[in-house]
Amino acid sequence: MQTRAEFVSALEDRRLDLILADYSLPSFDGISALKITIGARPDLPFIFVSGTLGEEVAIEALKIGATDYVLKTKLSRLVPAVQRAMREAEERAERKKVERALRRSEAYLSEAQRLSRTGSFGWDGVSGQIYWSDETFRIFECDPAITPTIQTVFDRTHPEDRPSVRQTIDRAATEKRDFAHEYRLMMPGGSVKHVRVLARRTPAEDGESVVFVGAVTDITERKRAEEEHAKLRQLEADL
Repeated sequence: MQTRAEFVSALEDRRLDLILADYSLPSFDGISALKITIGARPDLPFIFVSGTLGEEVAIEALKIGATDYVLKTKLSRLVPAVQRAMREAEERAERKKVERALRRSEAYLSEAQRLSRTGSFGWDGVSGQIYWSDETFRIFECDPAITPTIQTVFDRTHPEDRPSVRQTIDRAATEKRDFAHEYRLMMPGGSVKHVRVLARRTPAEDGESVVFVGAVTDITERKRAEEEHAKLRQLEADL
């Protein structure tokens, strides 16, 4: 391939696994070919094979995105360079495949949490650091941009339930035991939610932290249904 048009056309062939390019061509140049490749197929290995590639140009080519360069005076390096480039390309493709699967899994999990009204959380009982999933932020009606803390939990807890919630949290941090608790949240607009929190202690990497992983479920609808059912039973008894 001696021209830009020929090179661009060749890039459309998805069977192309590797590019070996000279730095100087009669009507085209390797750096331009590299830039076109990065724009069209950034994961395609690109190796310069040239007799005129100076050190400064070679470094610049690597900075732009070239995989490697081999001087024509040292062609013994070509096969190892190609093998390494192909291996790294396969590893990148595999990583991207895993990342896509992970993103898809996270999307499914997020949707499942939204549908079930169950959020997840992590809590380090020693440092106090807390992680909330998106659904947990929605349940507590807090801005996802904030960093949640124990105080955030207390601020959202119904005033009448704060003593029992504080007792549960303090006992979990002290005794390092799993816990379960149902309590009410008071929303900024005055509405009340019922939540059920389950947490299990998990081994910490440093062996010293007290880390809990758990779930918080919005059970408001269930509580309302139970209250209505209780009212109906009382009405039947009165009748």
